[in-house]
Amino acid sequence: MTSWPQLAVDTLRDPKGTAEQIMGWNLDRGVLYMALFAVAAVNTLLASAPIVLSPGGVDAAARAALPILTLLERPIMFFAIVAGTLVIMIQALFWAGRAMGGVGEMTDMMALVIWLQALRAAAQAVILVVGLIAPLFASLVALGLQLVAFWLFLHFISAAMRFDSLLRAFGLLIAVATGLFIGLMLILTMTGFSAGGLGSV
Repeated sequence: MTSWPQLAVDTLRDPKGTAEQIMGWNLDRGVLYMALFAVAAVNTLLASAPIVLSPGGVDAAARAALPILTLLERPIMFFAIVAGTLVIMIQALFWAGRAMGGVGEMTDMMALVIWLQALRAAAQAVILVVGLIAPLFASLVALGLQLVAFWLFLHFISAAMRFDSLLRAFGLLIAVATGLFIGLMLILTMTGFSAGGLGSV
């Protein structure tokens, strides 16, 4: 099996070929769900550590301006949100992809999304280190990585659903993102959730 660093390099060089290689592993759902929770935990740790370990905690003004900081102070809750979002996103991409004529398997979509999340965690760790030395440069690197991640995501979605073009993958991504956003807004409206309510959780 290709080493993890080499697989990461191959992902950048040939995302479609790497996607086919990963899908060829034929991992079962049990293994994939364990991997999903693992990458969710690592991403939670990387996102929450700077907040939890900061001296004096989060400033009240910053918490009011950015309610997500309150979630980052509660790693277990944040982990549940990250893991739950991944599961919902994978399901949405798969079933919407099938509705658009895709013929892929759920396990293929899971494996590819999990691998991208693993790469995201590695990139986030690098950005945290760079940020300690050159914060502005780290911000530019983060922006560049977001663009690369989007490009890779399109290739992986296309491979997972056996689409014949990236345009169909882009359409699928837009449809799912719109649906998830509307669904989230409806849930927040029905539950009476407000950004300010996070502080009392």
